[in-house]
Amino acid sequence: MSELNFLQAIILSVIQAITEFIPVSSSAHLLLPSKLLGWPDQGQFFDISVHFGSLVAVILHFRDKILSRKFYTSNFFLLLVVATIPIIALTLIFNGITDLRWSLTSIAIANIIFAFLLFISTKINIKNYNNREITKDINKLTINGALTIGLWQALSVISGASRSGTVVTGALFLGYKAEDAAKFSIYLSIPALIGAMFFGIMQNDILKGDIHILMIFSSILTSFTVSYITISWFLSFVKKVGFLPFIIYRLFLGISILWLM
Repeated sequence: MSELNFLQAIILSVIQAITEFIPVSSSAHLLLPSKLLGWPDQGQFFDISVHFGSLVAVILHFRDKILSRKFYTSNFFLLLVVATIPIIALTLIFNGITDLRWSLTSIAIANIIFAFLLFISTKINIKNYNNREITKDINKLTINGALTIGLWQALSVISGASRSGTVVTGALFLGYKAEDAAKFSIYLSIPALIGAMFFGIMQNDILKGDIHILMIFSSILTSFTVSYITISWFLSFVKKVGFLPFIIYRLFLGISILWLM
């Protein structure tokens, strides 16, 4: 963290906060500045800090539900747990495989492939909607449905795949409305963020280098503020516009990276 200057830390905090919840890869976007611009690696402590800011933003946004005791004994909470199991298992399996996951080539290819998958799921979803075939409500999600979405989410261990994007794609393929898919992906960010913080804390180099308290606090505050705004905007945007702009952006990003290489 000590190698980052204050401006770089704030910019990376904004990038993480925005990309964490929309269907583009947050890890890929945090990696690109170091790969393309030569910025120093932000380090585990920085990652934990910005993830904490985003986590607080999600909890605050859904506070009426999440801060209720009934939430933790509800079927919806059980579905979140079930949907989280696959990514935990796959993260443990792929923990040592870093070269493939973090290369620019894999980021570019993953962006293109998963953009096409999101496009296909969106087209199928819209076609079904126009034919009045969509009747599924995310509140009626089954255990099998949650597990299926969880398996899609597990694909986000591939850098560039996007956790939010894979969840949305899986939910759309199952026939759920776009806004419901987006909301469920944000709910699933809670265990994902907690898991990312936990695995970060378990790293031996978490306290490597100097830690600037003001920079850390500013990064947390920036991540929290931008995350809260992004969540509200994203849910509203998807309901009105859908996912096509994100698909176009991911295709453009993937092709651009390959071209620059």
